[in-house]
Amino acid sequence: MRLPAPLRDLGRVIAAGRDADGLAEPLPGRVFRWFALLRPYLPVLAPVVALLLAMAAYTYLDAYQAGVLPTLIVAVLSTVPLVLVRDRSLAAWRVGWLVALISGANHMYEESGPWPANPVAILVTLFVLIVVGYRQPPGVLFWVWLLNIALIWAYAPVSGVGGTLLFTAVLVVGHLVRRWAQVRRTLAAELAAEQERGAVLTERARIARELHDVVAHHMSLIAVRAETAQYRLGELPESARGEFAEISKESREALTEMRRLLGVLRSEGDRAPVAPQPGLADVSTLVDSARAAGTPVEFHVEGVLGGVPAAAELSAYRLVQESLSNAARHAPGAPVHLVLRRTENELFVRVRNGPGAAGAANRPGEPGQGIRGMRERVTMLGGQLSALPTGEGGFEVRATLPLGEPK
Repeated sequence: MRLPAPLRDLGRVIAAGRDADGLAEPLPGRVFRWFALLRPYLPVLAPVVALLLAMAAYTYLDAYQAGVLPTLIVAVLSTVPLVLVRDRSLAAWRVGWLVALISGANHMYEESGPWPANPVAILVTLFVLIVVGYRQPPGVLFWVWLLNIALIWAYAPVSGVGGTLLFTAVLVVGHLVRRWAQVRRTLAAELAAEQERGAVLTERARIARELHDVVAHHMSLIAVRAETAQYRLGELPESARGEFAEISKESREALTEMRRLLGVLRSEGDRAPVAPQPGLADVSTLVDSARAAGTPVEFHVEGVLGGVPAAAELSAYRLVQESLSNAARHAPGAPVHLVLRRTENELFVRVRNGPGAAGAANRPGEPGQGIRGMRERVTMLGGQLSALPTGEGGFEVRATLPLGEPK
């Protein structure tokens, strides 16, 4: 039999252990950054602070003359929530509630106070309630609030209204911080997704602009061969002449439309390229430049690189260019192994670098324009790309480019 939601929430308040929804991620905003910096040190800092506060609580409670052992127990329990609250906020709250119950039953508190406990326990409880308000759902917060209010009115009715308002406000503040953090994270995720989408579109437009010359060259060849067919092939039937003239006309119109398309893709301030697009024959120049800049590159070619389609040549060149640039940027001085292998149907590119001379970790695989551009180029050709760190602290880029029609 499934229990009603309020009873399940009450059970969680009474018996829950480790928080299911903890502070795994730091709170957004500059105000909370120092919390994230302190978090790794909390296992050491929390017990030290708790010990100091326990001494203060013992000094305060000693005036009630309840005996050394009961006073010591209550003083220690007053600060135990500080040790528990990092991962077990409800357990920390339960200890604080138990301290108030014991203190109230033994009259070890000021009746005019907002909570039936010593000042140290009150401060600790307020802090714990903020954390509980941040980490727990509204149903759980209701029972925490109700049980707190019950103790206030049972042992400190003089300050019942003030204590009720204080503890209500603290829980509400914690919950509002939770909601604010959720909204901030949602907006940040949406902004990151939109930026990613914009970066992908920008990269695709840049690749399309680069491929313009490749496509324009082939279209120009079609137009020229169609126009000169009647002179190269001798006497042709009138129907064939008309067909070649139509092919030439359509090719010229396609070139014109493609130039218009390029104008749409070109960003404001971009200039049309005036140099031919690079290819596999220019990879040696890239290697020489990298070597001159201090990157030791070992370059191997397997197979014959001639006859590779222009789009694949350009993409392979850009892959090598970006990989060498990443190696020099993230692992300066590291040796680089570059392999270009041509088979009947594929062009294989591999660029592998070791760790930098200073032993710094390589980071070229983090999301960025370079890796994104590689992936877009390879995907455009129907190929496969792998760009991952190696086990030795280096980085490796592997790409397979099909030389036929994209699948």
